[in-house]
Amino acid sequence: MGKLSFDEFVEQEREKAESRKNSVNWEERKKFYLDQVDILFHDVQKFLREYQDIQITKEEVTIEEDYFGEYEVPVLHIQLYAKQATLIPAGTFLIGTPGRVDLVGDMEKKRIILTEKNESILQGTSISCSWLDEGQKLEEIKKQEPEGRQLVWKVIIDLPRMQLIDLNKDNFLNSLQEVLDA
Repeated sequence: MGKLSFDEFVEQEREKAESRKNSVNWEERKKFYLDQVDILFHDVQKFLREYQDIQITKEEVTIEEDYFGEYEVPVLHIQLYAKQATLIPAGTFLIGTPGRVDLVGDMEKKRIILTEKNESILQGTSISCSWLDEGQKLEEIKKQEPEGRQLVWKVIIDLPRMQLIDLNKDNFLNSLQEVLDA
């Protein structure tokens, strides 16, 4: 096969991009991610409920991703006196995960990702999800097992090999303390 002219190459790439754009219901994918972020933020607020000295505020910010364009995401601010950490959704178009939220302090950042329940080491492989019907409630989404998988939030621990630990109260509080006390 001969070398394509640049015009033909550009046209082929345009067709591939259009095909990818039309092969996924991007609105359902975005809704799934935002629902999972809501579940995460609800869990975090529950983890911190007993701490009277911690103030939590929520705001909406705009992020931009391919295929979605600009959209609003919630951001959760956690304040303990003069120290503050923020949970910031990073998006869905990431290697190895259909969603990530960053826990950011003044000097350190922890990454929290959606991954399969049984994953313990970050493999760098992509995870596919079946996207949800619009009428599903958050509790139904939390129990969803796309294609036989159950996606859960896990914290990435940077060691020689990146390990994943379950996002539970103890692990979240440890991560929060690390970003607040860095």
